[in-house]
Amino acid sequence: MTIKSARGSLIIELLIAIALAGLVIPAILTGLVASREGKVQQEQRLQAVPLLRETVEAVKSVRQNNWTTFAVNGTFHPVAANGSWSLVSGTATVSGFVQSVVISDVNRNASGAIVTNGGTLDPSTKKVYVKISWTQPQDTFVDSTLYLTRYRDNFSCVDTTQTDFNKGTLVNTQVTNTAGGEVILANNNKAKWCSPSFSSATIDLPDGPPVSVAATASAVTASIPNDVFVATAPYATSSVKLAYLNVTANTDPPIPTLRGTFTLDPAKYSTPSAVPTGINLDNSFITNSVTYYRSSGNKLYALLGTNKPDHEVIVVQLRDGNNDTYQDATNKIYKYWTFFNTRIYQGNNASLPNQDQSPYGYGAVRVAVLGNRGYTISGGFLYVFDLSNIDSKTPSSGLDMVGCRIQLDGYDCNPATSRVRKYAAGSTGTNFQAELAGQVGCMDGGAVQPYADNDLFPIQVGASTYVYFAVGAGTNPELDIANVTSVPTSGTSPRISSRTCGTIASGNAGWKRVSSLDFNSATGTQETANSVFGKSDGTRAYIASNGGVDANGDGHPDADQFYVVDTTTKTSPHFLSGTPATGATSGYYNGDATNIQMFPRRSLTVLNGQRAVLVGQDGFPNDGITPQTYQVVKIDNEVTPSYCGGLGYAPGFNDLTSVVEADFDTFVYLVANTNEKQLKIIQGGPDGTYVDSGSYESSACSSNYATAFNRILSTISQPSNTTVQAQVAVSPSVSGSCTGATYNYVGPDGTSGTFYTPNSASISGSVPFSINPGQCFRYKLFFNTTDYNATPQVNDFSTNYSP
Repeated sequence: MTIKSARGSLIIELLIAIALAGLVIPAILTGLVASREGKVQQEQRLQAVPLLRETVEAVKSVRQNNWTTFAVNGTFHPVAANGSWSLVSGTATVSGFVQSVVISDVNRNASGAIVTNGGTLDPSTKKVYVKISWTQPQDTFVDSTLYLTRYRDNFSCVDTTQTDFNKGTLVNTQVTNTAGGEVILANNNKAKWCSPSFSSATIDLPDGPPVSVAATASAVTASIPNDVFVATAPYATSSVKLAYLNVTANTDPPIPTLRGTFTLDPAKYSTPSAVPTGINLDNSFITNSVTYYRSSGNKLYALLGTNKPDHEVIVVQLRDGNNDTYQDATNKIYKYWTFFNTRIYQGNNASLPNQDQSPYGYGAVRVAVLGNRGYTISGGFLYVFDLSNIDSKTPSSGLDMVGCRIQLDGYDCNPATSRVRKYAAGSTGTNFQAELAGQVGCMDGGAVQPYADNDLFPIQVGASTYVYFAVGAGTNPELDIANVTSVPTSGTSPRISSRTCGTIASGNAGWKRVSSLDFNSATGTQETANSVFGKSDGTRAYIASNGGVDANGDGHPDADQFYVVDTTTKTSPHFLSGTPATGATSGYYNGDATNIQMFPRRSLTVLNGQRAVLVGQDGFPNDGITPQTYQVVKIDNEVTPSYCGGLGYAPGFNDLTSVVEADFDTFVYLVANTNEKQLKIIQGGPDGTYVDSGSYESSACSSNYATAFNRILSTISQPSNTTVQAQVAVSPSVSGSCTGATYNYVGPDGTSGTFYTPNSASISGSVPFSINPGQCFRYKLFFNTTDYNATPQVNDFSTNYSP
């Protein structure tokens, strides 16, 4: 190696060393600086974490001391004073650290899980976000998120002794002390359906004999008298057409009072100036039927089915809000309001006459109401009319028809000629089809049957509306079912103006008779249906017929007095067992050798699905045998309905109806086929140890401040065929007291339509967020039994709440 080359190598090595130093030295210096700052940051964190923990504990302490003070949304910081913590608005700087507490609402879904969107506000939970931050040597923070609830299980309201329960309100329930204090159904010390007796209360009605009765009771309180409406004009010459009565509720005996009448007879008015004029109506009509309607304006109307060819339904206003609406206040004659005229279809069409009539002048045989619609049958057709705008109608602007008429089975029959007839498709006015041969003397089922259809019962099943019919004269079927859900219009097929609109053969499926049932298909038989009653869920039709007649001489009655018909499928009603060829082999009733001679009238009621009541008249008045004209049939086992009690009343009855008062007292009102003491009253109830249903409302539990009630727990006993359910209510106080508070009872989802139900031997659940917070708490229990010798039992009830 030469000296020259050695010098070159040294220069290269020096350059490399300088380059490496340029790279390494800054990194080393940066690391030294970062190491120093990291140590400071670590020291800051070590100080911030205890401050975070202290802040969290301070917040919990504030929550524990007073939820109301704590549960305010916003940004705060804790401050200690006099040995306790409080939250002060805004952030605070503590030894260079910024301290903040953010409190916000919490929502939960239907399952109780916390959600960030939607849900229901939970007034007993708050989200708390605690943050400790600093800026030196770097912007950094430590934080914690927690959900705080009211302190649970601190306080509770408990009813468990006889003294506790006695503070509540009992409705057909009682408090006993068999096991330390419990609530059960009341003993049945009232009248029993199968041991009926007439009340001593009765009243003379004007004119008569009355032909039809309807009644209603307040669903809110038994202090409001029951309303009773009676059609009193079986003849065109009868002066008074309607009697309106009140009957005291929750009294024994009940006291009927005649409030007023309706007539257009000028002789009944106190002055000629009081007689209504310009109404295109006189007093020469009969009344076939009566029902009632209360409008959205709280006005009460009576609807009379009449034989007037252009006023088949006459509407009388009885009360305008809280006052009687008298045309003549001196003689208490009510005000004629408006009418309904049967038509072939809704609206006017110049090419078609628009007025319908019954062939032999019978008019509207029966009238019923469901919701805001009225229904009437006339001449073998159903007509539907609108009641929603009744308050605005006048004597000259009649009620509007809904859709077109619906053809039914049955023909009106003329007893003088034994001929039958009705409208053909498209016919109207007096343009009826040719007369046909009918039963001799219109005798059907052992009695004169002039009407094509005797009775109707509208029923709502989900979104669909149906009407059941008891079919009368001149036809084979005894039960018809019509679908009246889809009102035909100018755009439907067939159109509302079509001749086939509403006909059995060609009508729209949602606006026509969809099925029928013949009680006996054998030739030479006589059977007819007089009354029909529909079960509320639409699965059963209860029908009365004139049993006891063996017209074809086969040794068996052509029809039975009472049937239970399966109508679950509206297009195919059928006996529970049996066919029209064999007759019903189950689900029917006939009286014994004596009572089988009672022919039911257009009068049938069914009580709680357990008892059916039939009334009528002696079908053979001259044979020396007197059947009971009031008969009660047990149908709790619907396969084998059986007689369980009755009463004899020689003149018989023309109609009946039943009401259930707010305290669950149940009455049957009957109109007798007499000219005096026509209104009869029978009180009934379960045939066993206990009443069938009742309720218990607790006294108010006050927390003494607005709070959230958390959970309920009740131990119960629920034997077979009994049920007990609960609802709860939370309310703010009134002037610091629970006495005047309003309680709206709800179930676990916060609505009035749901209930807390038993799970094994207890009822439990959360009090809904939606009704909290409040100061006042109550619960309500609902008891029911179908085994009248068994009762559900509630042993205790408790709820807890938090400060």
